[in-house]
Amino acid sequence: MIDFTHEDIERLWNSVVHYVPERQKLDMAIDFIKSLEDIGVEHDELKASAEYDPKLEEAINTVFEEEEVDEDGYSEEE
Repeated sequence: MIDFTHEDIERLWNSVVHYVPERQKLDMAIDFIKSLEDIGVEHDELKASAEYDPKLEEAINTVFEEEEVDEDGYSEEE
């Protein structure tokens, strides 16, 4: 696991988010969260970063919802 805190995630997000058009921020946020997860950032730190930006919060909910579906083979609604 990489030693990244939610404060580190916030700083990194804030350094790049201003360069992305509003309509693409959610897609970028989802890719950002998936990339951090791929390099081993702990899920607790990722989830804690949701409080900094609504797009990050939505992305985190989307990414972890997708993981639940992948692990179970079905979503909670089914």
